[in-house]
Amino acid sequence: MAKKKDTLKDLNEFMKNQPAQSGEEKEDYLSKKPTRLAEVEALKSEIKRLDDLPEGALNEDEIANLINKVAKSHELTSRQVLYRVCEKVLTQQKEKEGSDILLENLIIYLQHQDLIMEKLKS
Repeated sequence: MAKKKDTLKDLNEFMKNQPAQSGEEKEDYLSKKPTRLAEVEALKSEIKRLDDLPEGALNEDEIANLINKVAKSHELTSRQVLYRVCEKVLTQQKEKEGSDILLENLIIYLQHQDLIMEKLKS
């Protein structure tokens, strides 16, 4: 019978075998303290600031109407225009987070899905 694998132990062994960075001692990876903590207070203040905005201040309806108008004038679907807008916004980000990369990959997938469906219809 095959031996059951333990992913965390494998990761621990892998990290122990990595070269130590300057000023860092070799220790058990799983018992190490995190080197970078989330900025919870900054996130809380940003969410609070968004909650304090008056209703309609972000103009979601106007942005959605603009996307629909652009789509009609260029004979595209509103989704295609939205994907392009999202791509532009993400490319303007200086520091990307994991969710940004995930969103970029999702947009690429969805764009190709539309093309496949169009080819199947014709």
